[in-house]
Amino acid sequence: MTVMTSANAQAASSRATRVRYLVLAALCAAAAISYMSRNCLGVAVADGKIGRELQLTDRQIAWVMAAFFASYSVFQIPSGWTVQMLGSRRALPLFASVWSMATATMGLATGFVSLLAAQLGMGLAQAGVFPASTHSIGQWMPSTRRAVACGWLASCMSAGGAVAVALTGWMLEGLNWRWVFAVFCLPGLLWSAWFYFWFRNTPGEHQVVSQAELEIIRGTASQADKDGPPLPSPLLPSQGREGEILWKQILTSVPMWLICGQQFFRAAGYIFYGTWFPKFLKETRGVSTAEAGYLTSLPLLATVVGALLSGFVIDWILVKTGSRRWSRQGVAIAAMSVCGGFSLLAYYANDAGFAVLLITAGSFCAACGGPCAYATTIDMGGKQVPMVFSLMNTAGNLGAFLCPVVVERIVAATGNWNLVLLFFTGIFFSAALCWSCLNPSGTIVKPAAQQNS
Repeated sequence: MTVMTSANAQAASSRATRVRYLVLAALCAAAAISYMSRNCLGVAVADGKIGRELQLTDRQIAWVMAAFFASYSVFQIPSGWTVQMLGSRRALPLFASVWSMATATMGLATGFVSLLAAQLGMGLAQAGVFPASTHSIGQWMPSTRRAVACGWLASCMSAGGAVAVALTGWMLEGLNWRWVFAVFCLPGLLWSAWFYFWFRNTPGEHQVVSQAELEIIRGTASQADKDGPPLPSPLLPSQGREGEILWKQILTSVPMWLICGQQFFRAAGYIFYGTWFPKFLKETRGVSTAEAGYLTSLPLLATVVGALLSGFVIDWILVKTGSRRWSRQGVAIAAMSVCGGFSLLAYYANDAGFAVLLITAGSFCAACGGPCAYATTIDMGGKQVPMVFSLMNTAGNLGAFLCPVVVERIVAATGNWNLVLLFFTGIFFSAALCWSCLNPSGTIVKPAAQQNS
């Protein structure tokens, strides 16, 4: 009987479990839930009841909305440090609980100050979602599946925002706006409780993960089980003890600056669709307000599709070529360059539909750079992934903050909205330039052996 039990255990260990995919689903759920909480306010404000009941001016509402991005940007690096100190198992449920309570607090707001404080708290908590998620993807997914995992993560966050917009409008028809925020706080609390008890920081700590799955995640499965040429050996882990942050090496790393540069330009280009794009369409192509709203949704939808599909392409190229240069750097350079080309062509397109078609195609290409960047931070970050991603995301938020201001200055100086497209052509070509100078096969922080040589 003992022999049979041992044989059964050995057979079970030889079969590859798929816990890594449930981990990815959990991380995608966290991304979607976070975007649900951050996007429900906009529709609720548009309804008008919040402003009337709390006696808020449009300027005060604008400050409330901006408060999220202010704290979100400022706390990128502290949240990355928190993830590195606590690990994702404790950090992510903590973040989710705080942003959920901040969502509920918005429903209890009595005026401008309390609503502003709730938004600041939400931005603070959600700053850690993606540093923690990419860190976990690096721990749980093999290098040949990291880009597609990051693509799913990026797509689910946008899908969560779309769901929030639809649900908020529907719930406001039958519920007081305060109860809407109470409803939106529940998913995050339920998710955080389940995640803490089920998740483990590394696959080796999870009792359900078989040895065969561990070998797949670590990239040690036999070559006979793989398609294509041998892949590069796993990168050496960055120097430093567990939890130690190597600030000097990170901040003086040229690859780190290049990763931040591409994110700065790419995020600056993306934010255009959510800020000045409707105004741009009305001023340059003569569309109505309703048409502008509909046409604006097309580039955003293309972003979701582009991020998802490109993840599969990036990992497929890695499997077929075994080259991170081709799969990460090559795809990103092509995507950013083609996006810049579409922006330039749109400058000469007079028809609104054709111009939006070109811009939408460019948005699809720009979205392909997201999984490239996420996967590269995982590949090159080693033990420093939370901080590397936080710095990259900080640069992106800075670009997103500056872009609307620069666009307004361009139009104020020239009176020509169409020149904005030339500005974005330059932005995407600049992102491509950053990628062309980056070697994704290297590391952000050199291992100890290399530093001492």
